[in-house]
Amino acid sequence: MNSRLISRILVVCLSLIAGLQSGCETTGTRKLEGGDQIQWTRSEYRSGDKILIDFADNPGIPPSWQQTVREDGTIGLPFNQIVRAEGKKKADLEQAIHDLYVPKILRRLTVNIRAEVRFFFVTGEVKNPGQKDHTGLITAMKAVSAAGDFTDFADKGDIEIFRADGEIVKVNGKDILKGVAKDVPVYPGDRVHVNRRFF
Repeated sequence: MNSRLISRILVVCLSLIAGLQSGCETTGTRKLEGGDQIQWTRSEYRSGDKILIDFADNPGIPPSWQQTVREDGTIGLPFNQIVRAEGKKKADLEQAIHDLYVPKILRRLTVNIRAEVRFFFVTGEVKNPGQKDHTGLITAMKAVSAAGDFTDFADKGDIEIFRADGEIVKVNGKDILKGVAKDVPVYPGDRVHVNRRFF
């Protein structure tokens, strides 16, 4: 077994461990019928996302509530209530939860959804490898930039994204930089690995 294969196996193992430690659950890339990838919008919830909800102005309901968006796109709430979260933005979901309770169950209620801190990881031939905050739309090239850019030994044409769900996506950074290929999205829990060139 050559050293490059051993290195890739190690990166996959580290990626799976890091995904578990970050507490992030992702569903991988979403694709259209033509094969194009859908760019995931950070502000919209999807299956697997953890949502932290603070309730105020009513002592009859728990002050905080944590749920994970189910496969059917819903979350469970106090008093056996269910609301659809998938596809909604923060303000829309807060309003939907409020309207579920007021005035039918409670007289008043303030709902605030707290943002969950998310991470991705960059390893290999970058100047500042490690864990990075996932904010907004992150792509492979933005991930490399967040890690201080390529080292002098980086193979810009040989980048791999190890998804939290086990999928491996090959990325040619040279083609992206030339504008002949599309940049690839990086999701929370993913690990971007820049391989070393051997010449």
